[in-house]
Amino acid sequence: MAFLCLLINTLLISTLLSQNAVAANDTTAPIKTTVILPIATGAAKMIYDEVISGIASHPELEVSTIAISSKEDIAAVEEKIKANQSQLIIAVGNRSYKLARALTNDILIIAGGISGKPNGIPTVSLTGDPAPAFKELKHIAPHIKNIRLVYNEEINGWWYARAQKIAADYDLKIIGYPATNMKDGVKLYEQLLKDATPKTSAVWIPLRSVVPSKTILPLLLEKAWSKKLAVISNNPSHTKLGGFVAVYPEHKKMGGQLAQFATLHFKGEDIDRIVGTENLNFAINLRTSSHIGIRLNAKERARFDKIFPTQR
Repeated sequence: MAFLCLLINTLLISTLLSQNAVAANDTTAPIKTTVILPIATGAAKMIYDEVISGIASHPELEVSTIAISSKEDIAAVEEKIKANQSQLIIAVGNRSYKLARALTNDILIIAGGISGKPNGIPTVSLTGDPAPAFKELKHIAPHIKNIRLVYNEEINGWWYARAQKIAADYDLKIIGYPATNMKDGVKLYEQLLKDATPKTSAVWIPLRSVVPSKTILPLLLEKAWSKKLAVISNNPSHTKLGGFVAVYPEHKKMGGQLAQFATLHFKGEDIDRIVGTENLNFAINLRTSSHIGIRLNAKERARFDKIFPTQR
């Protein structure tokens, strides 16, 4: 009897160890993922909710969330991450990204929905990927042949390099004016506006720049209007003020892209460390488009998610 009990116990232990080994190597098990996002209200909360919905829809992720304030205790966040048994961290938004950089654990961190410099962390930027933006631009304004922008290598050099790489596919040339500080940036915008030619040139305003948009936008829109230049931005509010077109994220789909990007990095796939948002919405100012000689019919207008001036 004693021998039989010993044999049964041995078999039970062997079975449990085997099950644990299988679980540890089960590549189909969901990746325990903690998403860090800012506490928000109103329209901002709606945007974050859409992003989280997109992330949570990924079949390979098991998602928990931590909402943080501007004065969040890092130790408390780390305890929550530990309690979640997290294997992956996704930081959404600039505040979450800054906090995630201060974490002391060795869990993979992915950033998403940030507008600034990614500092080495794999990132899906708020800035739109140039490919869908160029495709839409050439559809409505095929006569545009060059895009000019003032950029900073550290902040948005990755976007400039990506745009340069694919520009020929859209019969475009990207002309960059590299700036290291605001003073140089303002001078370069003045030079850009002198160099740009009506009909064939467009001016691109990066999402983040050494020259804040509130500093340069009034001058830029005034000069562009007088010279009949198309101004393209990553901010719909610029289009409302007189810019030609804006490209901006479709937030739920951006969340899905972020989830897939994080999953591929978690698996060690060889992919880029920073990419732009691929699923974009588009805004247009019809008064500006008409002024620069682009008139759209009803079908073409229906392609846009926001139209300014507001249609009654």
